[in-house]
Amino acid sequence: MSCCSGISIPGHMPMSELEELKRRSAQQAAAYVHDHMVLGLGTGSTVRWLIEELGRQKDRQQLQIVSSSLVSKKRAEQAGLWVVEPDVIDHIDLVIDGVDQINPRKQVIKGGGGALVREKILAEEAKQVIWIMDTSKRVETIEDYALPVEIVPFSRSFVQRKLEHLGYAVKLRMRRDGTFLTDNQNYILDVSIPAAHTIQDAHEELMHIAGVVETGYFHLDAMCITAGMTEVALW
Repeated sequence: MSCCSGISIPGHMPMSELEELKRRSAQQAAAYVHDHMVLGLGTGSTVRWLIEELGRQKDRQQLQIVSSSLVSKKRAEQAGLWVVEPDVIDHIDLVIDGVDQINPRKQVIKGGGGALVREKILAEEAKQVIWIMDTSKRVETIEDYALPVEIVPFSRSFVQRKLEHLGYAVKLRMRRDGTFLTDNQNYILDVSIPAAHTIQDAHEELMHIAGVVETGYFHLDAMCITAGMTEVALW
């Protein structure tokens, strides 16, 4: 059996092949990280490979890391990276993060890991953003996918009723032991976008509802690194 063999899931590549593509994308992105930088780290399975790669490289002793989540912070510290808090830096040189979905216009849905607010704060502050992904993340119609929306817990019933009245299908994100909580101690609603809306329309409408903190819609001038079976593409 080859090194890339694995259990197949109907309609998907074997899991080990998916992880290999994520790893290759992360390795390519690591080449843009230099010593004395302030690097913003995203959250998720592709970023995990980036952290592992940076941890192996010993020539970046002055690299400072700002993390978008407690999970990424812990992984970075375990990898021996220098993690700092936002209040001790005055800029971010580069953010590297994964995506849940991205279309050819570089409109992005993020928030599958629940870190969308902190990820957006870092991305909007950064001088440069790099999205890393495998080819399955690139889609033509991004509106077909649920949009994560972070909300204040007190507002949940009010926001959900408002969204359903506006034609959105809404699902409160759960975990096995109860309601999913973000690092900000907020809830996540996974919201299906009505057919008549673009994702930008939906984002703007949602952001006018009291109790909504942020949505997982990103549209930034970013470099994209996509790993496929035969090549790693930059676009």
